[in-house]
Amino acid sequence: MNERNLLTSHTKKVLLIFGFLFMVITTLLIILLLDTQLISEYDKVWWNTKIILILSGICFGSFFITLKFLNSLTITKLFFIFLIIRVVILYFFITFNYGVERDFVNVAPWSQNVLDGDLFTPYYPIEDWAPDSWRMVPPMFMWWYVYNYWIYGANTVIWRVVNLLLEVGIVYVIIQIFHENSSTEKGWSENNFKIGLTLYIFSVLPITAILLLANIIAFPVLLGVLGFLFFFRSKKNPKYLYHAVFFFCLAALTEYFATIWILVILLIELFRRNFRRVLLLTGESVAVFCVVCLPFLINDAIGFLQRIVWHFRVYSSNLDGTIWAFNYRLFGWPESVSYIPACIAITFSIYYIYKNYKSNISIDLFLVTICIFLFFSPFFNQYHYLWIFPLICLNIIYSIRKFLFTNLFFLGFYLFFQFWMVTAYLTYPGIIYPDIELTYGFIFNIHMMSSGYFVVFPLIGQLIFQMGFLYLIFSYTKSKKLILALLIPFILYYIFNICAPFSFPY
Repeated sequence: MNERNLLTSHTKKVLLIFGFLFMVITTLLIILLLDTQLISEYDKVWWNTKIILILSGICFGSFFITLKFLNSLTITKLFFIFLIIRVVILYFFITFNYGVERDFVNVAPWSQNVLDGDLFTPYYPIEDWAPDSWRMVPPMFMWWYVYNYWIYGANTVIWRVVNLLLEVGIVYVIIQIFHENSSTEKGWSENNFKIGLTLYIFSVLPITAILLLANIIAFPVLLGVLGFLFFFRSKKNPKYLYHAVFFFCLAALTEYFATIWILVILLIELFRRNFRRVLLLTGESVAVFCVVCLPFLINDAIGFLQRIVWHFRVYSSNLDGTIWAFNYRLFGWPESVSYIPACIAITFSIYYIYKNYKSNISIDLFLVTICIFLFFSPFFNQYHYLWIFPLICLNIIYSIRKFLFTNLFFLGFYLFFQFWMVTAYLTYPGIIYPDIELTYGFIFNIHMMSSGYFVVFPLIGQLIFQMGFLYLIFSYTKSKKLILALLIPFILYYIFNICAPFSFPY
């Protein structure tokens, strides 16, 4: 193993002090500033900002404490520590009745629509998407919710337990990937992997997304890492490549971003002139798509395909919109301009794959391509980092320093988001009504909009997140030309949004 990747005793002490101070400062801020009715009671039902900030401090400190004793811990022991911590935290959330993600309230009506046969009713006009919002989500996303609703009524306690089991599967699979490939992949040493696994265990992002808010992200991420398990096995036995594409297809039909990994495999085989395999893999992808989407295709195939494409711009009118998702109608421009970022991302990805298809394909290629697409995405979701997080824990970018620095970008953004919300609560001058929906309506639609919160968030908060992707891409590629090519359109869109802030959501 490269000696520069080792953590010295002195470094561990410095990091431990840093983590402890962060934990203390975060806790003091919460005690001194956040003991208000809005944050302590109402926010607990909706955003859970207070407990997330507490967890971020505890997790950060615990990670560096564990590093101090890492040499005495095996991968198996770390896995059991992961299980114990997750069960304890889940029990805490359930006992003190922390609310799941607010969108979860839509599960029952969505699922009931499906069970009632409403899938086969005509679509509303595509611009009037609200009544059809339950049919706008990816199909596997819908089937997973419907299945859980049909089995146990999507009870939030059971739903969280199911998500815990999915995360256990994620961690078990990445451990299995490491054991099967550590001797052949560059930078995959046991000491490095233990550091990556430890950070995953004590990261606030998976705890928040999977156990606290119970976001659906655990399901597609598990499908994705299963795809990578079989991809690595395909290096020894090519038949496993079809297993990999199968799981990538299911992941892509749950969250469309995973489509990128299917594209990577197809382009590699195409550039290598394995035309027969390209045809078979394409046929497999189309077959999986048709089976999963069969009810939609029977009902209205053209309408369904139109709505998949429309997903690239559907988020341009809410908080999830990034700088790439401006409202083109305000300028009288054609709809086609909203697809420019996607076209740029595809172009850069194809170029990068072409430059590297002759080499031994590692996980780096898949990470870089999905980072390019997430960087250009018009739809922002901080939990999409969980697509990447388990994968970089396998090789920690060949450098512990870069690995920690990369994760600090995303943790920094996440803390920015929490304090951004807290600042809105603390500066809210209005009345706190007994009706939580009414109170939040005034906070979001009046106070935050008039105070410029929705301009600050994309220009400063999301900037940290997107710079994290750029740093991650550079860490793997070492290509200044690629970073410059990515920065040019980013700077142009960024300047445009500074000059025309009314193109922002809200």
